Amino acid sequence: MVDLAGNFLSETPLSAQARQALNDAFDQGWHDPRKLSQHSSRARILLDSAMESLGNSLGVRPSEIEPIGEPALAPHLAISGLLKPEDTLIYSQVDRKEVFALARRQKSTLELPVNRLGNILLDSLSPTVRGVLALQGANAETGVIQDVEGISAAFPDLRLACDYSSGGVRIALPHRWETAFFDAKSWQGPPGLGFVAIREGAPWKNPLPHLSNLRSPQSLCLPLIIAAAVALEEWIESEKKQAQRLRTLSFELRSEIALSIENCDIAGDLSTSLPHITSLSFLYVQGEELLRKLEKKGFAVDSGSACTAEDLKPSHVLAAMGLLTHGNIRITLHHGVDQVSVHELISAIRTAVSELRTS
Repeated sequence: MVDLAGNFLSETPLSAQARQALNDAFDQGWHDPRKLSQHSSRARILLDSAMESLGNSLGVRPSEIEPIGEPALAPHLAISGLLKPEDTLIYSQVDRKEVFALARRQKSTLELPVNRLGNILLDSLSPTVRGVLALQGANAETGVIQDVEGISAAFPDLRLACDYSSGGVRIALPHRWETAFFDAKSWQGPPGLGFVAIREGAPWKNPLPHLSNLRSPQSLCLPLIIAAAVALEEWIESEKKQAQRLRTLSFELRSEIALSIENCDIAGDLSTSLPHITSLSFLYVQGEELLRKLEKKGFAVDSGSACTAEDLKPSHVLAAMGLLTHGNIRITLHHGVDQVSVHELISAIRTAVSELRTS
């Protein structure tokens, strides 16, 4: 089976240095780095090294990063920690479900619309509004990149909580930000591990019940943090060589599908989207059936909304963009995917859509 969803550390061979780091992690990383034993001291050295590596890779100071054992908790920590009761929480129609959940609890909110390309429309955002702007670097479902730098500069009085959990590591943080959050899965790191960055001096307060000055629950696995740091270093090095190739493959995929299959919506413009994500929606086709047909042909892709697939509701992201919300599949081309596989996938999609439309 051609897995277009990617697997942890499976895309490229690990370097000798990376293998040694992982060996050290699993040999010595099980001890509590907060204790005073010799083993704990070595664990602390490993942790400090991993956090320094993560900070350098993500473009933040190591002291600004908090590992989170549950990535879905990261939006709450990043956004709620900045919010005051009188603040307005500002977010977009294509934001993630965790942000919508937070909005239900906030007295004053403002939901920003998007255009057909998925770009946030800022006309309804007054310069006098005060509060927190939840700002996606890139959308998980469509790959559409927002102009985070331009938005940040245009509204200097808003505090920014930046969502970089969906491949946003490919995009630099804006010069002005207060918090940001990441998911190790976005760089093929271990699942179940996220990171919240809290900028030094940001007006952030821990929104969780707490008795100390710790900024996160600290319930996490040191070997996974080290593995995430190693994976990110390897991924960045690979990305330098792969990004343009993946963009070319995505262009071929989009072009061939658009030319050969009628009544198909392709989300976003590739020139302003992540190079590896393509969201396709086909009229007169059920997404789940299309997924199953492709799986039988040896291709693993996603179906439905990246944000709400578990409840089988139509994608709010595609609906906000005015695109078809059914017959949707999301294709992610990770490092290592070759042109032959992509062309085989295109052929498989053509056949599957034709079969479903005539059945």
